[in-house]
Amino acid sequence: MEKDWEFNARALLLKALILGVILSFAFGCAGSKPEQKSTPPPVEEKKIEQPKKEETPAPQPTPEPPVKPAPPTASPFSSEPSKTPPPSQPLPSPLPSLRTTKVVWDTVNLREGPGLNYRVIGNAKKGTSLSILEDRGNWLRVRLEDGKEAWVSKAATSDAPKSPPAATPKPKPM
Repeated sequence: MEKDWEFNARALLLKALILGVILSFAFGCAGSKPEQKSTPPPVEEKKIEQPKKEETPAPQPTPEPPVKPAPPTASPFSSEPSKTPPPSQPLPSPLPSLRTTKVVWDTVNLREGPGLNYRVIGNAKKGTSLSILEDRGNWLRVRLEDGKEAWVSKAATSDAPKSPPAATPKPKPM
């Protein structure tokens, strides 16, 4: 009988210990927040996720209304009320005009980059007007009339370096 009592006491003590560990773990973890990583999750191009609001933001103070200037008063020396012209806003400055060139070959390939190793993305026919965006060696980055941008060989355009005329040999006197 004594052994049964010791066995029951040990079992009861073991159950109390396990229950205490479980409760301390449950209440200990409930009060802490999980660690937040500093790097944001990757965002796909087509799918934009809205962040979930966990806390409500602090109320913002209401802005004060702007102070209106007092209307101009008429001068005592003037018989007409003063008329101030409305303030004029400066006109936006026009974009600088780009240098242009024309295709002089029958047809020329338009490429993704400045070299023959870049992929052909189209072609342009003789007489096509091109706006020059960048000049890099023997290649021009251009904008076509439809707004597309590409690279074209400078040799195929009117910007090609002009070779000096071949010197004609003078006939030798006889």
